[in-house]
Amino acid sequence: MDNGTLRLIGLMLLFMLGGGLYSLVMSYFTKNNLLRFLPSLAGIILIPYLIYQMYYGNLEGFMPLAYLLFIFMILSIIIGNVLANIIVNILQKRK
Repeated sequence: MDNGTLRLIGLMLLFMLGGGLYSLVMSYFTKNNLLRFLPSLAGIILIPYLIYQMYYGNLEGFMPLAYLLFIFMILSIIIGNVLANIIVNILQKRK
Protein backbone atom coordinates (compact mmCIF):
# COMPACT_ATOMS: atom_id res chain seq x y z
CA MET A 1 0.00 0.00 0.00
CA ASP A 2 1.17 3.47 -0.70
CA ASN A 3 1.45 6.31 1.76
CA GLY A 4 -1.86 7.97 0.79
CA THR A 5 -3.86 4.79 1.39
CA LEU A 6 -2.32 4.30 4.81
CA ARG A 7 -3.12 7.90 5.73
CA LEU A 8 -6.74 7.43 4.62
CA ILE A 9 -7.08 4.25 6.68
CA GLY A 10 -5.50 5.99 9.69
CA LEU A 11 -7.82 8.96 9.30
CA MET A 12 -10.86 6.68 9.10
CA LEU A 13 -9.71 4.84 12.24
CA LEU A 14 -9.37 8.17 14.04
CA PHE A 15 -12.90 9.11 13.00
CA MET A 16 -14.13 5.73 14.29
CA LEU A 17 -12.37 6.40 17.55
CA GLY A 18 -13.94 9.85 17.73
CA GLY A 19 -17.45 8.46 17.17
CA GLY A 20 -16.83 5.82 19.82
CA LEU A 21 -15.45 8.29 22.32
CA TYR A 22 -18.45 10.56 21.79
CA SER A 23 -20.83 7.75 22.70
CA LEU A 24 -18.74 6.70 25.70
CA VAL A 25 -18.63 10.25 27.07
CA MET A 26 -22.35 10.74 26.47
CA SER A 27 -23.15 7.44 28.19
CA TYR A 28 -21.53 8.76 31.37
CA PHE A 29 -23.55 11.98 31.30
CA THR A 30 -26.96 10.86 30.06
CA LYS A 31 -29.14 7.81 29.59
CA ASN A 32 -30.84 9.33 26.53
CA ASN A 33 -30.25 7.11 23.50
CA LEU A 34 -31.07 9.91 21.08
CA LEU A 35 -28.09 11.94 22.30
CA ARG A 36 -25.83 8.91 22.15
CA PHE A 37 -26.76 8.14 18.55
CA LEU A 38 -26.72 11.78 17.41
CA PRO A 39 -23.62 11.45 15.15
CA SER A 40 -25.13 8.36 13.53
CA LEU A 41 -28.47 10.07 12.93
CA ALA A 42 -26.79 13.15 11.48
CA GLY A 43 -24.69 10.95 9.21
CA ILE A 44 -27.69 8.98 8.01
CA ILE A 45 -29.39 12.26 7.11
CA LEU A 46 -26.30 13.75 5.47
CA ILE A 47 -25.16 10.79 3.33
CA PRO A 48 -28.16 10.73 0.92
CA TYR A 49 -27.76 14.47 0.36
CA LEU A 50 -24.07 14.03 -0.46
CA ILE A 51 -24.82 11.17 -2.83
CA TYR A 52 -27.46 13.28 -4.56
CA GLN A 53 -25.01 16.16 -4.91
CA MET A 54 -22.33 13.81 -6.17
CA TYR A 55 -24.50 12.51 -9.01
CA TYR A 56 -26.73 15.44 -9.90
CA GLY A 57 -24.83 18.47 -8.69
CA ASN A 58 -22.83 20.70 -10.98
CA LEU A 59 -19.44 19.54 -9.71
CA GLU A 60 -16.19 20.08 -11.51
CA GLY A 61 -12.84 18.34 -11.36
CA PHE A 62 -12.25 16.09 -8.41
CA MET A 63 -15.22 17.27 -6.33
CA PRO A 64 -17.15 13.96 -6.72
CA LEU A 65 -14.09 12.17 -5.33
CA ALA A 66 -14.02 14.59 -2.40
CA TYR A 67 -17.71 13.91 -1.72
CA LEU A 68 -17.02 10.16 -1.83
CA LEU A 69 -14.17 10.47 0.66
CA PHE A 70 -16.38 12.61 2.89
CA ILE A 71 -19.04 9.88 2.77
CA PHE A 72 -16.44 7.29 3.81
CA MET A 73 -15.41 9.47 6.74
CA ILE A 74 -19.02 9.90 7.86
CA LEU A 75 -19.52 6.13 7.58
CA SER A 76 -16.51 5.52 9.80
CA ILE A 77 -17.97 7.88 12.43
CA ILE A 78 -21.29 6.02 12.23
CA ILE A 79 -19.58 2.62 12.60
CA GLY A 80 -17.55 3.75 15.61
CA ASN A 81 -20.57 5.34 17.24
CA VAL A 82 -22.85 2.35 16.75
CA LEU A 83 -20.24 -0.19 17.91
CA ALA A 84 -19.48 1.80 21.05
CA ASN A 85 -23.19 2.21 21.81
CA ILE A 86 -23.75 -1.53 21.44
CA ILE A 87 -20.86 -2.23 23.83
CA VAL A 88 -22.13 0.36 26.34
CA ASN A 89 -25.68 -1.07 26.22
CA ILE A 90 -24.38 -4.60 26.80
CA LEU A 91 -22.27 -3.47 29.73
CA GLN A 92 -25.16 -1.51 31.27
CA LYS A 93 -27.50 -4.51 31.01
CA ARG A 94 -24.99 -6.67 32.90
CA LYS A 95 -24.96 -4.29 35.87
